[in-house]
Amino acid sequence: MRPESHDDRHLPPTPEEWAELHDGVFSHDIAKAAGLSWQQLSRRRASGRARAIRRGVSAIGGAPPTRRQALRAVGLTVPEDVSLSHESAAWLMGAPCPSDGFIHVSGPLHRVVRLPGVRSHRSATIEDGDVITRGGFRCTSPLRTVLDLSGRLTTAELGKLVDYFLRNKMLRLEDLRGRVSRTRPAPGRSVRTLQQVLRDRIPGYDPGESELEGRLARIIIRAGLPAPTQQHRVAYGSVRYRVDFAWPERKLYLEGNGFGWHQLTTDLESDATRQNELVLDGWTPIELTWRMTDAYIQSTLRRFLSRV
Repeated sequence: MRPESHDDRHLPPTPEEWAELHDGVFSHDIAKAAGLSWQQLSRRRASGRARAIRRGVSAIGGAPPTRRQALRAVGLTVPEDVSLSHESAAWLMGAPCPSDGFIHVSGPLHRVVRLPGVRSHRSATIEDGDVITRGGFRCTSPLRTVLDLSGRLTTAELGKLVDYFLRNKMLRLEDLRGRVSRTRPAPGRSVRTLQQVLRDRIPGYDPGESELEGRLARIIIRAGLPAPTQQHRVAYGSVRYRVDFAWPERKLYLEGNGFGWHQLTTDLESDATRQNELVLDGWTPIELTWRMTDAYIQSTLRRFLSRV
């Protein structure tokens, strides 16, 4: 570590300082800007202070290999008009997506990337907003990532991805609908799958706070049942409760039990107390679980709605 001085703030960061903020890796351009010659960098590698992981990119010797580090190294290796994409972009954004074990990148048609363990994709149409920066990574936007993965994922998998982005306010359904309307089939892209995903996500669709809530919302839409209010708040005395779905005019509410949210005894007691008090206030509860079939859920909802 170089000695501290008043002028340090004007000096370019050392490779170690840069790597500390970038997943343990640095480019050789960073090392050169810090004043390191190729011979000095080679000595660091020979001593174990650094190790080569990509062409023109090294990692600090004590930095353990991670997936973020591997993505960062590729991001530093590829040209500036190439971005992390597909499963790699989804992973960076924390989204649920099956992985094939490769790092995926995308760029314009003239740009071909050939790197071990990397799959390169090219596109003739890259619109404004298709590439974003997230955590210092260049990657495709949530909307573009959905389009790119439409030919690789099933309708259920792609729908799960869309719901994640909607739930986390990273995507607007109307933006996706508008983009799909002007999208044409292309290698690796399925307009049909995109349309199937949108079919169950009509304007006003809310994926809720969990996958089960999203599934229940889609079943209600497909069945043409009266639209409920999602995340409805009900007052009982001085207490306000929130329920997943409600038909307030019928005093009917629906809760989805995903067998994962109630990990503490206090959670179960709280839900039981809420249900008891809402029943005493005249509400009729419906409780459905993930393991119930779509047909059973639809039939059960119809029977309740026809009686109340």
